Amino acid sequence: MKVFVATVLFAFIAVTYCQETEDRAANCYWGDKQPCHTQTGCSYGCHKRICWSQCNGACAIKVVMQKLIAEGGSIENFNDFWKIIMADGTNCVKCPEWCYINDGSKGYQPCETNSDCDDVKANECLSHCAMF
Repeated sequence: MKVFVATVLFAFIAVTYCQETEDRAANCYWGDKQPCHTQTGCSYGCHKRICWSQCNGACAIKVVMQKLIAEGGSIENFNDFWKIIMADGTNCVKCPEWCYINDGSKGYQPCETNSDCDDVKANECLSHCAMF
């Protein structure tokens, strides 16, 4: 069990380190219409005076499952599933899902323009991740 936990921890650190330098701009669903956080592949911006970000919801689960099947993995193979979740679950897959962003104090981040959201673009969702 200790070996498994150590392996998972090492894999998480390795994937996280690699993701910091990888350009994921192709995953930004709203493309040139909204700013793109190239390290996560998430579009973000200001909507109704509150900062928002692309996020992974139900659509992302479908994308991960399709990738798992395409790569020959199976649901029973936990290592394959974990690898895909870590690679895609911590970054945005190209889906039209978004949420309002946490300002760091469990509140909404107010904004006037998209650039007002630059400092919080990688924060967690405060609202649900949805397609509406």
